[in-house]
Amino acid sequence: MVLTVDNDSQKIIAALHNADRIEKYEYIITACQNPVCTCGVVYLYLIPLLTKNGNERHLSPRKVEIDIGKKSLGYQDKKKVPKKNLEFAEFFLNKFDENDFKMLYERHFVIKNKITEEADLDSIDFYFEFDKVEYKGLMYAYNDVLPYGDQLIITLNEMEYIVFDQYCLLPHCSCMDTILSIFSIDKIGRTAEELYVISLKYKKKKWETIEKCSPYLNLNAARSAIESQYPNIYKRFQKRHVKLKTIYSYCKKRHYTPERELQLPKVGRNDPCPCGSGKKYKKCCLMRS
Repeated sequence: MVLTVDNDSQKIIAALHNADRIEKYEYIITACQNPVCTCGVVYLYLIPLLTKNGNERHLSPRKVEIDIGKKSLGYQDKKKVPKKNLEFAEFFLNKFDENDFKMLYERHFVIKNKITEEADLDSIDFYFEFDKVEYKGLMYAYNDVLPYGDQLIITLNEMEYIVFDQYCLLPHCSCMDTILSIFSIDKIGRTAEELYVISLKYKKKKWETIEKCSPYLNLNAARSAIESQYPNIYKRFQKRHVKLKTIYSYCKKRHYTPERELQLPKVGRNDPCPCGSGKKYKKCCLMRS
């Protein structure tokens, strides 16, 4: 393992066994500033640490780019990287084990989460399937649009699950609903299998089962876990819903021209509203048109 946390300073230290000496660096990690980018590249700035005998005085700061998803160097064009820098980066990466990648992954997520949650909403540029949202009621999950946004992780029966909350994005729709999909999490923290789907009217706190795919979950247990582990969950759902709708509105203005609008079949007053709310058109979006 190359990376360790210093108990006193809590700084992350990289220790490299190089020939007959140990080179020690403090490293600073940064990441892509785009909230919706999932490139997975981290930028490591390695600052040499001085030992008592000054063995590292000859070392200069290093910069290494690593793609944590591919577990490889993250340079877009290695030909543009100076030879000595590239040789050091390859030497550095070859010393990594799974614990090093796990630490990088965790630090990367923390950084991207902060970037995401603090970003101005009008600066977030996500390309939605606009026609499907506008005319077929396509919903998006919070973490589909903001992959590094705050996650809803619950613990139930000593197992961890991730909850994806999906919403209608139409700016003029007044629905206060979310579809909750509960997934298992595998040993390395990735989303595994969808186990339960719930319809929730978060304003009325009305929960209904849509699909049950696991004998280990039921509606009452899932609701109890979510409510107890997130005491402000209903306000949180509303805040996340409004946030996604705001992002969608900005992106729609930038990217979408409804060229197909006149070619689409008309929606009758008593037909289901195309926004996906489940109400009749006359009692939903028609009232605001």
